Amino acid sequence: MTTISRPVDRPPPDTGDDDLWDALRRQEPEALGELFSRYAAAVHAYAVRHTGSYAYADDAVQATFMTAWKQFGRSDVGPLQHGTAKPWLLAIARNELRNSVRSRRRLAQFLLRQPAPLHHPDHSEAVAARVDSEKHIQAVRAALSALPAHERETVELVYWAELTLAEAAAVLGVAEGTVKARLFRARRRLPALLEEHR
Repeated sequence: MTTISRPVDRPPPDTGDDDLWDALRRQEPEALGELFSRYAAAVHAYAVRHTGSYAYADDAVQATFMTAWKQFGRSDVGPLQHGTAKPWLLAIARNELRNSVRSRRRLAQFLLRQPAPLHHPDHSEAVAARVDSEKHIQAVRAALSALPAHERETVELVYWAELTLAEAAAVLGVAEGTVKARLFRARRRLPALLEEHR
């Protein structure tokens, strides 16, 4: 049975992102590389679980860091919150994922009007392993889909993206108490929902 562990409200890491944030505001290219090194895995994990697809998650990571860099170039992004850039990046990723859903929908409509593609055989066992992993993620996502959207997003940020309660509240633009209440309600419903979608 798939379980979701209780979130831990962790303090910010000992080495915060303040210096990195300042370097990004100065548009130092090396800072973008360091930002990517620190948080690409977290953004990717969040995107995989959000979309159920490694390929879409790869695209979301690229789009997130490109958008982050552009934001520093276009305007003053303001001071760093919570000592870490992770919540800010996940807020960008959340928007990018929403945009990609709309783009995929338009692409699917376009493809439906096209001739059928040529058949391509499977390339390796790695593809099968990814499919199995995606099926497992899809089953968990199916259980989560029965939750209200605001509870589902809160669960994704706290459990999948491993944000603290304060960080999740910052991404969602709500009070920390609201995050706690949403998690409490979701945790009461999820065991039965997960059992249904095993």
